[in-house]
Amino acid sequence: MGRILFWVLLGLVVYVAWRWWNVKQRLRASRPDASGRKKTGQEPMVPCDVCGLNVPQSEAFAGNGRWYCSDEHRRLGPG
Repeated sequence: MGRILFWVLLGLVVYVAWRWWNVKQRLRASRPDASGRKKTGQEPMVPCDVCGLNVPQSEAFAGNGRWYCSDEHRRLGPG
């Protein structure tokens, strides 16, 4: 009887610890970062105005209100 109680309690402790960790991860992911945006692990994608390639906005080159995949395409201008 003692062994069964031990395993049941151990399972309960593991379950509670897992739930606590899971809730903590969800709260951390939904909290906004320093820029005020939520950390979703995703970033807006923008199409290159010359070739149409979708690139993350942080890696894209901006020029004349348009987005480009490389500095060369930015210099070429709209297609």
